[in-house]
Amino acid sequence: MAPHPDDEVLGCAGLLLQAKRKGLHVESLIVTAGQAGVDLVAEMDNPRLAESCAAAQVLGLPEPQCWHLPDRQLRYNLPLIERIAQTLRQQSVHWLLLPALTEPHPDHQVLALAGMAAARSLLQPVEILFYEVGAPSQPNVLVDISEEAALKWKALACFASQEERHSYLRLAQNMAQLRAFGQAGMQAAEAFWHLSAQDLQRPSVMSEMAYWPLQRNSMGLASEPTQQPLVSVLIRSMSRPSLFDAVTCIAQQTYANIEVLIINASGLPHSVPPYPAQRISLRVVDPKVSTNGNLPSLGRSAAANLGLQSARGEFALFLDDDDLLKPEHIDRLVNALQTDRTAVASYTGVRVEGVDGQWLRDYDFPWDARRLRGINYLPIHAVLFRLHAVTQTQACFDEGLPVLEDWDFWCQLSQQGHFVHVPGVSAIYRQGLGDSHLSDPLHGNHWERWHLRILEQHAVRWGAGQQSGALAWYALALNQAELLHEQVCRERERIDAQLRQAQLQLQQVQQKMQKTELQCLNIQAEWSLTQRSLELLQQSRPVRWARVLRRLLGLHN
Repeated sequence: MAPHPDDEVLGCAGLLLQAKRKGLHVESLIVTAGQAGVDLVAEMDNPRLAESCAAAQVLGLPEPQCWHLPDRQLRYNLPLIERIAQTLRQQSVHWLLLPALTEPHPDHQVLALAGMAAARSLLQPVEILFYEVGAPSQPNVLVDISEEAALKWKALACFASQEERHSYLRLAQNMAQLRAFGQAGMQAAEAFWHLSAQDLQRPSVMSEMAYWPLQRNSMGLASEPTQQPLVSVLIRSMSRPSLFDAVTCIAQQTYANIEVLIINASGLPHSVPPYPAQRISLRVVDPKVSTNGNLPSLGRSAAANLGLQSARGEFALFLDDDDLLKPEHIDRLVNALQTDRTAVASYTGVRVEGVDGQWLRDYDFPWDARRLRGINYLPIHAVLFRLHAVTQTQACFDEGLPVLEDWDFWCQLSQQGHFVHVPGVSAIYRQGLGDSHLSDPLHGNHWERWHLRILEQHAVRWGAGQQSGALAWYALALNQAELLHEQVCRERERIDAQLRQAQLQLQQVQQKMQKTELQCLNIQAEWSLTQRSLELLQQSRPVRWARVLRRLLGLHN
């Protein structure tokens, strides 16, 4: 498997020739057409695939296949892993060649991780060979390609478009000489790291991979598939129009390895909403067909439990189909759980918006289990949790609860461990689009009734001690809030007094300004009269000037 056209020749053409000579069936699969590596006016102008085909003809190997995925945009995710796994099963692959994780190009790294994950998922044994392209690794296998070198250089000469940009032929020759240096009788060699896919199951395998893990971990990069865990996003759906927006916001996540489960709660056949198949994996989960052959409709809790049973990820997150996630939401939560391995869940702030998108409030409080035991401050899509914690605690959604079922579920999980708070809003709760009737005191779903029932259940389940501790916490918090409120009120009174004094001073200044403005107007009027009189004097005959002047000055003959 090659990320781009030419990688399959640069990294392992010599070994492929030897495999063919030994009677093995050899296939080359190129994942992208490498369009970012050439200056294109149109996609059809890309010469790189034709160059790979020409190189294969020179080598006498089958023409490579291409998946035409976006160059420089490969993402480690379930769709890519499953596509590779399906190909490996169809071809009954025994040897899988992947680019080494020491390669700097992101597409090389993604393909290596995805290929490892796919090979590990297979039932048949698969041996992996990681090959070098442009960056030396620390190999555990050297293959003497002295006899194949001349044919490899001839095949590399087919890549004229890349040779114009980089001296790939000289690079490959230098790498081959470097690997053959000190090996008796070798003039050229290819280097590989050999690893059985089944060995990836062993926890200690990373320590056996030389400096790869150390190097990549120091840069914050994954060195094995488990460091990019699968996240299951569970959407309980009544097939409302808002579902499209929910799926779209998941596809826009910066975190790549996501599966979306649409839990069909409608009681009717559910269509698959449009989604980008290369970015996320999506499937509709239907409940078991009833005895009369119909799909049953599900309540909120029953749909949530079906989602938990169907999820395949290491982590899970619920998203109601009328709410939204910002692109960085899942990434932030995964990083928090990867950093704190003892936490059972992580959560971020959530902004509450009205029907017209106006801001109503934010939920972004620090973690305290006692606060959670008193009231829910964690909107359902704020929380990413470990699915194994659900199994260990046998946590589930209470199907007797029509509302507040998520609060009861968080309380169950909190018995297993703490939640990590990731400050800052990265999700949106669109209040008013749903029909839970939580705030309607005349409706059977009004929160107060079910809040009391949950508290009573918790007292029976975990004892009155926890409830007493929660009440004490709230009493202290209320006392602190009242003291703070008194301080704020006193400070407000002081500021109000200063404001009244300032307003009085402002009124006095304004009165003075009004008086001054009136005086200015009088002076302007007198000045205008004087100017007019002077103009009249200039227009009169000279013999009358003295008389007019004397009148103006109030003089007599």
